[in-house]
Amino acid sequence: MKHLATTLILLLVCISFPTSLAAAKVEVEGKAWLDSQKDPAEINVNGAWESEDWGAFHLVQAEGSREVSGNGGGYEITGVVSGKHLFMIFSTNHTVEYCATVSPNGENSLAGTYSNRKSRLHSGLCQESSRPMNMTRK
Repeated sequence: MKHLATTLILLLVCISFPTSLAAAKVEVEGKAWLDSQKDPAEINVNGAWESEDWGAFHLVQAEGSREVSGNGGGYEITGVVSGKHLFMIFSTNHTVEYCATVSPNGENSLAGTYSNRKSRLHSGLCQESSRPMNMTRK
């Protein structure tokens, strides 16, 4: 009887949680978010950048391309330029940790916001609450 009760409790716990407890992945949810940004690139962010909160960034954007890759703040960066906006995903081991959206704020700076990823128990990519993000070209 005790074994049956334990089994039923375990089954109930498994059913109560979402089928996927994995955090958002760059290749799935991240790619979908970036792909939804459709405008042609109007800015090029290629090069070295500095952020007071995040430290040094190195971004790579080929001339005429929308895709951006790089690293900064201890994270791998995957992004896309849509219009005058840079959409970035900060990840470790292909797991989304932060999302950011920045746009030109003067000649050599970008300003916008970033937010943490949602918890493993919630669907979606990143939280709605955000914090300011500023980057200056080096």
